Amino acid sequence: MNESWNAKFESVCSALCSDKAAGVNNSELEKLKKQVELLQVSKRTTMGNPEASTSRQTYNSDAALAHLLQEQKEMRAKLESAVGACRRVETLENELWLIKQSHDDAIQEMETWKKEALRTDNKRSHIATSPASTLKMPPAATPRRSPSKEQMEQTAQLRQLHNLEAETLKELRLQELNRRREAEQENARLKEELAKRSRATPKSSFWEKLDEVDVVAGGSVPVPRTSKGKKKPCSGSEIGRDNDREALVRESKKEFHNLKKDDVMEICTKEGIKYTTLSETITEIINKCVERAFGKKPVIQEVSDDVAGESQDDSRNDGRDSAAS
Repeated sequence: MNESWNAKFESVCSALCSDKAAGVNNSELEKLKKQVELLQVSKRTTMGNPEASTSRQTYNSDAALAHLLQEQKEMRAKLESAVGACRRVETLENELWLIKQSHDDAIQEMETWKKEALRTDNKRSHIATSPASTLKMPPAATPRRSPSKEQMEQTAQLRQLHNLEAETLKELRLQELNRRREAEQENARLKEELAKRSRATPKSSFWEKLDEVDVVAGGSVPVPRTSKGKKKPCSGSEIGRDNDREALVRESKKEFHNLKKDDVMEICTKEGIKYTTLSETITEIINKCVERAFGKKPVIQEVSDDVAGESQDDSRNDGRDSAAS
């Protein structure tokens, strides 16, 4: 170990001597002196503990080597990034120069075309000018004259006639609507009247033919007939009253159909009717309600067929006697 340090010391000394002979700078000499001093200090320490010095030296040398390698990698990465940035900057500068060159060329071409268009001896100078130019085309249409007094009066008359026509059309429309409303009301009234008449009891075809024969022969009002005999003629109000009576009876039957026996007995106690059977009691209650609403039904006077035949024979004989006389 001492031999190795002595060899290093001698090499340093020889280097110092050679450097002095070669004329090295003072700073380099100072560095070498410091290295010599450090070697001497390390030599002294190794003389006291040779094992620790060797291990510390190897550890320091490995750490320094790793540190140097790491710094080398970082420097290489920085160098590569710097080179790439320089290349990108160069490409951007080239593109910018090309854009500026094309812009300058376009401006130069525009100036040449503008000068050519504004030249005095050019026949199509007005057409060739761009919209940004100060020169403008004259108006193609001539200015319109103001309307005269007669035209103003004619327009006023036309306006008045138009307003009058509109008013008359409105009035006619209102009249038509009123007429239609009145017709609809009349139609509804007639439908209601026909419905009331249709609710009356229809006659058989045989008795209707007999009534038509009586009307044609004597000119009198047809008398309604039954299978038993003849009845007195009845007016339209009586027919409507009978229809209302029948409608009330039907509705009452529907209402009582849904009631129970207890409800019917309660109504009997209120009306003062004696309960016999369910159907008879309901019929009696309905008849009492109908009599209270419309009064008692008038008795129909019936005429027998014999009396009707005698009256017809008498009328025929009277006709023959009058014809014979």
